[in-house]
Amino acid sequence: MHKKIWTTARKTHKAGLLKAMMAASNGLRKVGIDVRRQLFKSVLASFGGKLELIICGGAKLDEDIIRTFDAIGITVLNGYGITECSPLISANRNKYQKPGSVGLPIMACRVKIDAPDANGEGEICVKGPNVMLGYFNNPEATAEVFDRDGFFHTGDYGRLDDEGWIYITGRKKNLIILSNGKNVYPEELEADIQKIEGVAEVVVYAGESRLNKDKETIVAEIFPDADAIQAMGIQDPQAYFEEQVKKLNAKLPPHKIIKRVKLRDTEFQKNTSRKIVRFTIDKTL
Repeated sequence: MHKKIWTTARKTHKAGLLKAMMAASNGLRKVGIDVRRQLFKSVLASFGGKLELIICGGAKLDEDIIRTFDAIGITVLNGYGITECSPLISANRNKYQKPGSVGLPIMACRVKIDAPDANGEGEICVKGPNVMLGYFNNPEATAEVFDRDGFFHTGDYGRLDDEGWIYITGRKKNLIILSNGKNVYPEELEADIQKIEGVAEVVVYAGESRLNKDKETIVAEIFPDADAIQAMGIQDPQAYFEEQVKKLNAKLPPHKIIKRVKLRDTEFQKNTSRKIVRFTIDKTL
């Protein structure tokens, strides 16, 4: 939906006007004047004209998307949950939210961070009436995810701020641990790459060199948006994406630098909930 807004604006040569209108609208809101539903009536019409609220979960949501929808009159509330917690753990509220956070824990739900690092990041653990009793007929798997205090280990990495708001960093099983001990959360890099125009899907991983097993190569594998690439008149997608990732690398710390960009002809394999199945990706270089 976010891409549709900007793709349409660019095709009609109104992207600059839309940005200016958003800035003006946000300025008016600071003095108590809200005319978003009138100013962006044509944009809202493409989503039915009556859409006011979106509750989002299931994957990391970029804050730029939330800001864009807020600017045109649609509130996006980001939340966090997992099936084993039936399924909600936390959520932002209509008038009580923090940028970048997935909200405060729901009532009666306790959250702690297991083995936090210097930045306060570690595995998110949950305890409360929303947490499952265990995996059906699988006591071994159940024992693996509950600690001695009864907290369920979600497999997600994140942190809590001083007021208890939750911030998601990435999935434990996706974490890239470099030989120097530095951690790289691929979800963070994927969120940045997803902002590049022409990217339909992207997965970041540690590539496995056939020639040198010890060589660390952070790879960004991209499935391009063919329509966007054509609309932009790009003749060499590989060169285009390499240049865009190079610009991104200039803003990253050395251990997060993406060393290779790999393009694919087909979209990534997904499960029934439309999440990319990472273990099916060929990571050899």
